[in-house]
Amino acid sequence: MWPFKKEPSVAEDQPEFLRFLGDPGAESLHGVMRKRDWDTARAILAGADPEHLSYYVTVAGGVRDVTRWITGPIREEPDSALPVLIRGAALVSLAWEVSEAAGESGESPEVRQAWAKADECLDEALRLDPACADAWAYKIEVSRAAALPVEERWRRFHRMIEIYPGHWYGHVEMLMALAPEAGGTTGAMLEFARTRAAACPATHIPALVVRAHLAHHAHLEKLRNPAGKGAIADWSYLERDDITDEIWDAGQLSVFHDDYHETLLTPIPWNLFAYAFTYGDILKQASNLYEVISDDWITREPWGDMDFFLASRAYTHRNLG
Repeated sequence: MWPFKKEPSVAEDQPEFLRFLGDPGAESLHGVMRKRDWDTARAILAGADPEHLSYYVTVAGGVRDVTRWITGPIREEPDSALPVLIRGAALVSLAWEVSEAAGESGESPEVRQAWAKADECLDEALRLDPACADAWAYKIEVSRAAALPVEERWRRFHRMIEIYPGHWYGHVEMLMALAPEAGGTTGAMLEFARTRAAACPATHIPALVVRAHLAHHAHLEKLRNPAGKGAIADWSYLERDDITDEIWDAGQLSVFHDDYHETLLTPIPWNLFAYAFTYGDILKQASNLYEVISDDWITREPWGDMDFFLASRAYTHRNLG
């Protein structure tokens, strides 16, 4: 049992979570999408490399009310997959809202229709651009949310990696599609993470191993404390030697690999490994990552709130010696 409780921070100038992954292009895209300036948005999207595009699509598709006006560019550019893809991403967001509003009646016709509508739009994007890996990534998400057979989830994943083997968000969606909450198993989730980590050295992908173990830890915590209140977290799972060894090896395959290059998405594995090393008591490596992350590259996931991040960092530095 790790002797740690979340304590409110008192510093008025405490850091904030990273916005838009610190990328000016993503922030600009969000701004012009809110202004419904499709010409500028299209130029930003069209000029992006595959990794930036995978993130930019999530930014553009997450803008409120985009489905109300993106139909205009779709009509004006009947041969372009880009506005259709953005509409598909936005429809996925809307489908989640419909599902959450339905609550326990998540199998209602309205929910099924929302997911079917999103899937059809993504199919149209793929008809216009068969090499659109981002559409396949969203279709993996749809397959999980709509409880499609696991064979279909795998089919969509394999189509995506044929186009873009290192698509981070698509890998995350497939990991979630194999989790117990989606009808899978912890074993399947972990095996997927391990297999893909080995297949993609010197990339972000080995950080999936951390995500898989953190997901299982969260599952154990929910079983131990269903109400989620009052109890101190039990970190014994993450402190097991076999788990810490595997997370260490994943780090050597990812951000600590000699051939790894920092990119737009690098803050994501930095924070995942910092969290795992802290709670696995690998404090020297955790401290090194906190130094790199500093106050500038803190992602909301996996910390959840800033007080928790600050307390975790303080614990690491305090106990390192």
